[in-house]
Formats: sequence, structure tokens, C-alpha cells
Amino acid sequence: MALRGHGAQLLAGVFLLIGLHGLDRPLWLQHPYFLLRIAFDHLLGVALGIAMVVAVLEEAQARSEELNDKLRRLTLLTAASTQTLSVQEVIDQVLSHLVESLGATHGIVRLKEGEGNASYLVARASVGYTPSFLAQHARVSAMEPWAQHVLKEECQFLESKDEWDPAARKRLDEAGLKSLVTLALPGKNGALGVIAIGSTAHTRFHTDEISYLVNIANLLGMTLQNVRLFEQVTTTQQQWEYTFDSIGDPILVHDPQGRILRSNQRLKQLLGRGSGTLVGRNVKELLSAKNAAYSNCPYCEGVAGEGDAPDPWLSGYFLVSNSTFADPGGRQLGTVHVLKDITERKRAEEKYRTLVSNVQEGVFISTPQGRFLDFNEALLRMTGYETREELMTIDIPTAFYKNTADRERLKRLLEQHGAVADFEFEMRRKDGEFRTMLESSIAVRDSARNVTAYQGFLLDITERKQAEQEIRRRNRELMVLNSIAKTLTESLDLGDSLHRTLRQMAELFSLDATSLYLFDEKVTKLRRIAAAGHRSEYSRHFPAVSVKPELVQHIKAVHATFLSAQGLPLPPVFRDAQIKEGIATAYVVILWSKDRVIGGLVVGSRTPREFSPADVNLLIAVGSQISSAIERSNLYEETRQAYENLRRTQEQLLHSEKLAAVGQLISGVAHELNNPLTAILGYSQLLTSSGQLNQQGIEYADKLYKQAQRTHRIVQNLLSFARQHKPERVSVQINQALEETLALRDYDLRMSNIRIHLDLAPDLPVTAADPHQLQQVFLNLVNNAVDAILERSSEGDLWVRTGINGDLIFIEFTDSGPGVKDASRVFDPFYTTKPVGKGTGLGLSICYGIITEHGGTIRVTNLPPRGASFTIELPFQRAASPNLSVDRTKADSGKTGNILLVDHDDSVLEAVGTLLRARDHRVEVARSLSAAHRLLEKQDFDVIVADLQIASGPNGTGLGDWLAQHRPALSRKLVWMSAVAPSGSAGGKLPGSPRQVLQKPFKVSDLLAAVDDLLLNRMDAAPIG
Repeated sequence: MALRGHGAQLLAGVFLLIGLHGLDRPLWLQHPYFLLRIAFDHLLGVALGIAMVVAVLEEAQARSEELNDKLRRLTLLTAASTQTLSVQEVIDQVLSHLVESLGATHGIVRLKEGEGNASYLVARASVGYTPSFLAQHARVSAMEPWAQHVLKEECQFLESKDEWDPAARKRLDEAGLKSLVTLALPGKNGALGVIAIGSTAHTRFHTDEISYLVNIANLLGMTLQNVRLFEQVTTTQQQWEYTFDSIGDPILVHDPQGRILRSNQRLKQLLGRGSGTLVGRNVKELLSAKNAAYSNCPYCEGVAGEGDAPDPWLSGYFLVSNSTFADPGGRQLGTVHVLKDITERKRAEEKYRTLVSNVQEGVFISTPQGRFLDFNEALLRMTGYETREELMTIDIPTAFYKNTADRERLKRLLEQHGAVADFEFEMRRKDGEFRTMLESSIAVRDSARNVTAYQGFLLDITERKQAEQEIRRRNRELMVLNSIAKTLTESLDLGDSLHRTLRQMAELFSLDATSLYLFDEKVTKLRRIAAAGHRSEYSRHFPAVSVKPELVQHIKAVHATFLSAQGLPLPPVFRDAQIKEGIATAYVVILWSKDRVIGGLVVGSRTPREFSPADVNLLIAVGSQISSAIERSNLYEETRQAYENLRRTQEQLLHSEKLAAVGQLISGVAHELNNPLTAILGYSQLLTSSGQLNQQGIEYADKLYKQAQRTHRIVQNLLSFARQHKPERVSVQINQALEETLALRDYDLRMSNIRIHLDLAPDLPVTAADPHQLQQVFLNLVNNAVDAILERSSEGDLWVRTGINGDLIFIEFTDSGPGVKDASRVFDPFYTTKPVGKGTGLGLSICYGIITEHGGTIRVTNLPPRGASFTIELPFQRAASPNLSVDRTKADSGKTGNILLVDHDDSVLEAVGTLLRARDHRVEVARSLSAAHRLLEKQDFDVIVADLQIASGPNGTGLGDWLAQHRPALSRKLVWMSAVAPSGSAGGKLPGSPRQVLQKPFKVSDLLAAVDDLLLNRMDAAPIG
């Protein structure tokens, strides 16, 4: 306990004097003032007692002041708790006063939320705690040991070091608390929460402070419970008011004197009193008596609220229910009026009455004994009676029912089930006509479950029954019609499907005989393709017959679809067949394809009969389906043929594209070969004419030259085959063309072990023909012969023979293969016996066309034991006399000059340059067009020898254009060289230039002659090479 005030200071001073006075107590006996010291010691003892009394009195006064302050605060808290309805406000005030009055630093109130293991203590108010601590420990489980202990005990005081719960001790350390006292907030049904007061210093609370804290906790718990109860009461009252106002019907509550006790929002809206209260006002003030006379309340007195007429004060019809209420002693306190709004129901009833009056079905109410109680106008019209009174008097079972047993059966069903639906019976009208009716009715019972009346509807279904029967008949016809359509569409083979269709038609229309004819408009003939039901042999083998054109024109003119066979001018054979079959009635359905007659469908019966309009339409529909099936079959056949032709054409196109690609490849290879061949031929000729070789060397050089020439011929043949040529007629040596063609296949023939036997007439004349087309024909025949030979053996023979037969030249190819299977079809387009992907079937047909264009013939025969033999015969035709080449070997002028040689190939530059220098010409070389331009700008040249490809610009004449612009005189001194000959020939003029092109590899003499020609200004030289 800390001492406060003057008593503490006095007590301290006395203790100080006593201590100082007693320092030399052992020496007092020797001191001369011994007795005086003893007396002073007693005086200090008295002073100590007085100081202690003063200290005690001051402490008591301080405690009394603290208790008074706490009592004052308790009074303030009690007053505050009674003046506020906010739980949070009460908690905040109590906690702040409590912490301040106890001299504490921290305080927190946690209220319990949830039940059982899911209950928590949630912080609702705090003093001294940091926000981070509150955020982390806002919710603490009420099942923690310390919480369970506090909630079950009245008070718990402990210091942080004494806390045995680790979680609680951790929270104390985080908050920095040294001492903490925790109490439960008691409630009626258990603790409502806890309140904890703590200090950052070690503090002990006195017993009166603990009691004060307990009283505060009890007060706070009681206040919280009361506030919660008040909130519940307030909420309940508000909910009741909301419920009262949410009732859609007006409610009025008044006391016996007519004063209004309560009303809901709906009543205020209907009376136009949306704002303000009606409580306390008199009913007469609210409901004006001028609209209807009454004393206290119109609804209590029955003046309004019956629902028969519109309410005098409220808009609409209202049915009132009255309920009085009293206190426990039975004294009446007032009356509650609930006004049920039946405006919509009244409107619905009016609509119902209007509907019943205007509905087409008969509506009735009758007695079980058989008398009408009420009915609508529709029922009166159904029965044929004129007045209601007349219908009310009849006996229903005897007057209405064709079969009275139906009435008894209806009554049993109503008795057993209480209702029937769609009960069908025959009703007798007043005029005796019977109508088919459908009744749907219910049995009305009283409280004793006895049937008192029948209510229901009557529907006249006579026309519907007839329509249903017609629909069923039509459905049967449609089923057969669909079956016919399915038969016609399930197969594109009309043979079987048309026969089955005719049998189905005979079944559908009850026919005895049916037949189908197709009309050929070109020859105006009818041909029967299907028939059913015929008995005689004559009718089953009906011949094709002609039809008069006048009859066809008449049918087209009127676009007839259904005709009687008796009135048509048909050939007599039809009449004979009709008599033999015993056909009494026959009709013809004309089959149309747009505006074209394609045939006729004949239907016959052995008994006289007429077809109804519906049957005629159905027959025409079947005829249209048959026409469509015939058209579809024809279209399919045309499409199939077109597809087959397209497929073959596509194969031909692919084959042509492959040949074009091979041609491009051959052209490129030939171009690359011709440049080195030019050098080889040039060097071989230089060696031969140099005079530096002995006889054996000359022989070797000559053999080299010949092999190079052979290579040149092979390349030229490949180029000739691969190049696309325009048709032409030139002088052709047939034997030479054959040898060149065989040279193309020489390697393949040798690798396939096929031996070639040539028998070529030496005196075969030159004829006018297209050499490239003939080469194509020869190559195709050789290829076919090779394929035929290798088909049955790994080796074989091919005999090739030429000769003259009168004024015809013949070429014959005979192989050792198996021969042709069908000699009459081998020249047909797309006919082939080769496997898929190996042949297109177009080769021999193309050969046939080429030979025919040349005025010749081609035929094939089998020559056992050899194979197939193809013979070509061409008429002998003279061609225009060609310009004879000048012998260039003699064109040796002996004149020399400056020559510019342009080529990208080093071997060509070296070989041609050596040849020209050997003739004492001065030669400058250029490997590109730009290098040539630079040399021409620096030097003068007499002749330019240039490769066509490297010396051409974008349009092929780049060097010539440059010379024409800068060196016009030199532009006519050009000699072109080319590794690829212009299209159509091996050598020719360059377009736009008078000079000709030397085709690589060329002869040395041709090159030197061309250069000499230019040096001698001989511009009109004959074609070269």
C-alpha cells in the first residue's frame, strides 16, 4: 500500500530522527546527558505513534474519496445504461470509465457469439490496445481453457508470469501487460462475454476494487441483456407493423365507440390518405355518411361489404369479414374488419358468364334424373329446340340419346369416378338427325356425398369424325404413295423398281392392269418398259409402236395430264391388247419432263369404274414421281459418263503436266551439255587441222569428234522431243525420223533386253510432214511394244520396217508380245489394258488423230506367233524446196579483224577464242553483259560473237539494243550462239535481227564462215547449220 499526504512525510521524518538518535546508543551510559537522551528517545516514540495515526487517517480519507468517486461513476454508468438503447455505446462508456477509475492502462470487452465448439469471444470495445493486436486477436475461441475458466468463475486475477494457458500468456506478452483481471458478463441463460482490465505495471487490486469491478460487470451484463431484449421487442413490433401493412386487403380496427385503433397501408391508399395516421379518428370522419346512411360503422351494420355492389368509399368490390376481440374479462375492446378485394373475381365471373353464353360448346347443368337446370345458347342450337322452356321440359335419356344404355353407362362413370372426359355418344336432335357428341362433365355432391347435379360440356364432333375417317383413308394412300416414292428412289436401276411401283399402284387403286411406256420424241415411238397384271402372252410381249405426231402435238398444246384411253387415237395394237386382256376401263397418265412428253402410265380395270378427283390427283402425283425417277436415272447416267470423262481428262492433264516437267528438265540439261560439247568439238577440230599430230593422234581426234557429234545428236533429239512445236509441214526423211526416235530409247531398249530389227527401204523418198508429230507417233508405238513384250517375258524383239506401196509410204512395227485383246477398240479414247496409274488410254487415240491429219491410216493386227503389228501408211507429198546452204567451208576470205567474244562459260570462251586466234583474229573476251559494254566503250571491234542468253536483257535483245543506240554500225556485225535452239528449229534467226543463231555445239567451219561473212559485209547469208 502506498502512503500519501502529510502523515507519510511526518512518519518519514520521525524514522529519520530515530535512526540518527540511535547511532550511538551503546555509548549512552557513558554520556553525561544519559537521562536526557533516554527522555528524547521516548519523545521520538510518541512522535512516531502520532505520525502513524496521521498516516492512517489520511489513507482512510483517500480510500473514502476513491469509493465516493467509484460510486459516482457507478451511478453515471447506471444512468447511461438506462438512457441509451445502443449496445456499443453502453460498452464504450462502461469500459472507458472503468479503466480510468481503476488506474489501469488497458481494457477490453469481448461478447460471445455462436454456440458450442463454434462459439467465439469477439472484441466489441477496447482501451489501450494497438490496432494490429486487435486485428490479430479480434476473435478468440470461447473453448480455450482460460475462457472456459473465466466464463464459469466470477473473477480471475493473475499476473503474466502466473498465466498457465500458453495462448493467453502469448497475448499478454504481445500487449505488454503485467497484471490482468478478467470477469464474465453474466446473463439470464449464461455468460454474455468477458471484460478484462489490465496494467503494464505489477498491480494488486483491493477487495473493494474487485467488488466494484464485479458490480460493474453485473451491471454491464444486465444492461446488455435488457438492450438486446428491447431490440428484439422493437424488431418484432416493426415486423408486425410491416406484416400488417403488407396485407393486400384493407384492414380497419375500431373500438365500440367507433374510434379507429389501427389501419393498414392498403386502406390509406384506397381512401387517399397516404400520409398521416388514422388512429384516434372516428369512423364517420373517415367514411362519409352521405354515401350511405349508418350509425357507427357501415361494415358492422351491414350497410356495405356484401360484395354485390361497388363499395361506396373504396374503389371496387369488397367482401368484409368482421371479428370482435375482448380482454380476458370478456369486455369487448373492438372490432377488426378485413375487406377482401373481389373486384378481379367479379370481373372474372362476368367474363365467365359472357364466355359461357358465347362459347361454341354446349354448357349445361342437369339433374341425375334427366332434367336440365341451366344451359347456354350453344346447347340450345345443338339440340335443335327453339326455346329454353321447351328444352327444360324434355326427358334427357329418352329424347337425347340414340342408345339409352349410353346414358346409364355415363351415370355409372360419374358415380364411380366423379368426372368423365371425352365420353362419346350419338345424340338425337329435335328433327331426328343424329349427331356424334363428346361430353366432359363432373358430378356435384352435397355434404353427404350424394350426387345432386351434373355439370359439363357437349362438343359436336360429327364433322371431325368424318374428317378423321377421310384423313385415315388419305393416310393409307399416302403410306402407299410414300412406299412408291421409296421404291423409286432406293435404286437408280429402274428395271426392278418400276415393276414393284406398278404392283403397289394396282394394290392402292384396286387396278387390274398397269403398264409404263417411254416416248422417243425423235422417232415418235412408244416403248413399254414395265407392266403388271397382264394375263395374255400377247400383252406381256408388247412391241414398240409409232404414235401419230398430231396426237403428241395436241397433248403438248393442252398440257394434258390425265386422259381416257377410249377417246385417244391410239394404234390398233393397243385396242387388240385391251380386248385380249378384257380391260373395260383404261386411262392414261401423261408423264412430263418440264415441257417435254417422256411417256405415259396406263391404268386399267376389267370392270367399269370412274376415278374420283382425289384419285385422279393421286394418280397424277404418282406419275410425277415416276417422271422424276426416270429423269433422275437419266441424269445419273449422264453425270456418271461426264464424271468418267472428267476423270480420264484429268489423268491426261496430269500426264501432260508430267511430260511438260520432263521437257523443262531435258531443256535445262541440254543447255548445260551444249556448252562443253562446243569446246570438245572445237578442240577436236583444232587438233585435226593443227598438223602437230601423227596419224594415230589424228585418228584419236577424229574419234573424239565423232563421239561428240553423237552426243550432240542425242541432245538434239531430246530437245526436239521435249519442245512444244506448232504444227508444220516440212520435208521429212522417214528413215531418219525413225532412227532418231529409236536413238532416244536405245539405252532403255538395251537395258530391257529388247532387240531391234531394222528393215528400212534405202530409196524411201522425202515427204511433207510434221517431223515432231511423227516422232511422237513412233515413240508411242515403241513404248507400247516395249510394255507388251515385258508383260509376258524379260526379253523380246521389235521389228521395224519401211517401204513403198504404190503411192504410199508404209511404216510397220511388230513386237513379240501377246498381241492386242480387242483390236476394234485400241484407238478409242481412254481405252487401255494397262494397270491403273500406268496408262491414260490416250496414246493410240492421239496417234490415230495425227496420222489421220496427215491423210494416212493406221491399223493393228495380230501376227502369231509374233505379237501385235501396227502399220502406218502415209501418202507421198512433195514439200517446198528448201534453201540450200552455202558451203561455208569455202568462205575463207583471209581477212582478219578485232572480235569481241561474250559468253559466261570459260570452256566456250577458251575454245572459240583459240579457234578465232588460229585464224589470226584479235580476240577480247567478256563474261558478262556489263563487261562487254565496258570493252565496247574503250575499243573498236569488227565482229561480236555473243551467247544469246548472257547477251540478252529483260526482253532478250539487250546487247542489240545497246549497239543500235551507241554503235549502230556494229549492230549488224553480230553472231549469236545459243545452247538451246529457238522453238521450232535447231537454228534460226533471232527475232528483230538479220543474223542467224549458231546452235551449240557448232562446226568450226560454220563459225569461221559466219565471221568471214560479216568481215566481208555479206549480210544476206543463207541459213546456218
